Amino acid sequence: MPPPPFRNAPIRVQRIRSPLTRAAYALHSGTAYLLVLSAGTVRLGAWNEAGIEGPRLWWRAEAAPTELLAEAGTRATLLSIPDLVLAQSLPAAQMGETVRQALRQDLSLPGADNDRMLPLIDGLEAELSAGEPGAEVAARYYLALVLTHVWRRARTELLTQGTTAEGLAERFVLLATQHARQHWTVADYARAIGVSRDRLGSAVKGATGFSPQAYLHRHLIREASELLVGTGTPIGTIAFRLGFADPAYFTRFFSRAVGVSPSRFRAAAKRPPNTESSYAAWP
Repeated sequence: MPPPPFRNAPIRVQRIRSPLTRAAYALHSGTAYLLVLSAGTVRLGAWNEAGIEGPRLWWRAEAAPTELLAEAGTRATLLSIPDLVLAQSLPAAQMGETVRQALRQDLSLPGADNDRMLPLIDGLEAELSAGEPGAEVAARYYLALVLTHVWRRARTELLTQGTTAEGLAERFVLLATQHARQHWTVADYARAIGVSRDRLGSAVKGATGFSPQAYLHRHLIREASELLVGTGTPIGTIAFRLGFADPAYFTRFFSRAVGVSPSRFRAAAKRPPNTESSYAAWP
């Protein structure tokens, strides 16, 4: 796997060091953000919004442009990762896909061990600025370590939250990123979490607006859509990659959910804008 294009889509490390007054930092579309909040309070978009208080580890996966607003006295490190770099920073193996899926959602995690994260970011920053032979390769591995650490923290937090409705839903979502391609049944998820199907269904519906089965189908359709639009992988191969033993069944599954076949979906997404309606924005 080639190194991420750091020069074309640069990673940025910003240090927030106890400003005397409130300070604002722009967050752009097409970029993921990791905030290691050691102390103080930050807000998103408006000073009257609820704040995030440190110590905290905060991951923002994807959103419209906004501002990160830091109160006076805040100490934090903000890592900006362009989507192009993020997409190429994890191995193609199943482990990399599991981490990548988990990082598609926003995360706010206790920062009790932020001291373990900061040296990784320091190392990443040093390699990015070094200009030495192999620096991009080293930076790629530092970034993979950073992302893996975020995933570990998220996994540990969700698996130890207890059995509140919110915690059950989050544990289901985390397990879905790992096992959707194995086509676990709702009963399998309920058994792994240790609750009844009815209780799991109620928790997931309340948190996501979807039943567990509908959420799993939507997850698979979203992955299929990304592979159809973003790669030239044959449709039969995509079907097998997503755990469908029969490509014809995958085609029926996709067509029923989206309203068009995978081949028509791909063709519509590749047409020039304004020539025909495109299905590329679904779901």
